[in-house]
Amino acid sequence: MTFRLQSNQSSTTRSPEDSYLYTQGSPNEWQVNKARVYLYDTASKLFVKTFTLSNITLKGSDANYNFIYEADKVKVPQGTYDIFVVANSDRVISREKESDFLADIDVDTYTKACIEDISTGVVMSNRASANLETTIKDEGTGEANLVTITLERVLARIDVAKKYNEYPLSNDKGVQYATIKLDDYYIVNMAKSYYSFRHTAVLTSLNEPEWSISTNFDKVADVDGYVIDPYFFSKKVDATGFTNQDKYYEHFYGDIANPNSAQWAAIAPAITPAPTATNADYKTTYCLENCMLQPAQKNGYSTGVVFRATMEPYNNVFRLNAAGALELITDKAEYPEVLHFYDHKFFASPEALQAYISTTGASGEFQDRKFEKTDAGYRCYYKYWIRHEDNNRPTEMGVMEFAVVRNNLYRLYVTGVSDLGDGNDGTINVDPDIPDEGEASLQVDLKVKPWIIREQIDIVL
Repeated sequence: MTFRLQSNQSSTTRSPEDSYLYTQGSPNEWQVNKARVYLYDTASKLFVKTFTLSNITLKGSDANYNFIYEADKVKVPQGTYDIFVVANSDRVISREKESDFLADIDVDTYTKACIEDISTGVVMSNRASANLETTIKDEGTGEANLVTITLERVLARIDVAKKYNEYPLSNDKGVQYATIKLDDYYIVNMAKSYYSFRHTAVLTSLNEPEWSISTNFDKVADVDGYVIDPYFFSKKVDATGFTNQDKYYEHFYGDIANPNSAQWAAIAPAITPAPTATNADYKTTYCLENCMLQPAQKNGYSTGVVFRATMEPYNNVFRLNAAGALELITDKAEYPEVLHFYDHKFFASPEALQAYISTTGASGEFQDRKFEKTDAGYRCYYKYWIRHEDNNRPTEMGVMEFAVVRNNLYRLYVTGVSDLGDGNDGTINVDPDIPDEGEASLQVDLKVKPWIIREQIDIVL
């Protein structure tokens, strides 16, 4: 068995299929502890045999960064087969027809969608179209037939890091009015089931295709090409009506209406001096793929990261004194429980805010942005929706622009904060209908694909 961990680079324009940036990852991410092989007769498309590979043993590596493994040979009936492999899973997929086998949805392996521990190995499978019509016969040489299987992880990986411990906020004249500290993050809209073998399709509408192994189980087409998850065709264009009633999503976006219910994960402190994207201390989470049709790429469906921050005013909190005049609060211990924000200033009460508006002659409607005090300080929240493929057109939604796809590593590196985040009454505002835009005898060789990196290193919240 051979695991090939490539490290190739290319300047070719990226496509939905590939970013042309790779990383080997950690041993836990590419190790294969067990593997089950399924043989289907190529002509009849009916099940023939399944077996596990035994005595998988690491033999070394070569100059091309291939990790070499060997397993015991297996005797199978001579014939021509479609060959499928699932690694690091205890499940046995029992389906007589190949089409039913390929439609298998695993709802049991990753019942907790926010996956942090992969020490027992990541479930992997081969591309279903990659090992078709493979003839196994006795050549009379005494040598075993050799079949090469390339595996990819059914999980995606999300890395989160920050460049600075503090981000100053300034107005359009360069005057600082607040300091932001990113403390924690929370990943929302995480799928809880997956196809055992990756599905793809070319789509211009939500009409489910007739699945063909030659066209729907390999690469993603450059034009209107999608990766399809088990719930893809239930994600309608009107995201407001989606209530997650069958609990398909763990950490559904609606959970953050009350931010105290969120299971926050701490962001690691920034490195000094400020790190590059390659040496930052990333926090890692694994999840399942989550994709949707272009017009349905909205906050109600897409996987995103909510950042929880501490906001500290910068010498600009005002209150009314005994005479009813505005005065600056110079002692931070006297800051109120709720701050009202307007015109890059903070006010201790609605009355103080109204007094400021009156003195400045401001007119028209305005939003009373309120920030509540907690034990950690004044809280605010930022949202970031994960991009799979940036079309570099800020006003035009691209196909597969916002998605999470298996065997891809989404590296989120926050380099700046541009404004105050959500803070009204301590809640996080998510409108599900807002579009996301704008804001990897028979002898088997197994090759584990490298993680495909999706760099998102210049995130400004």
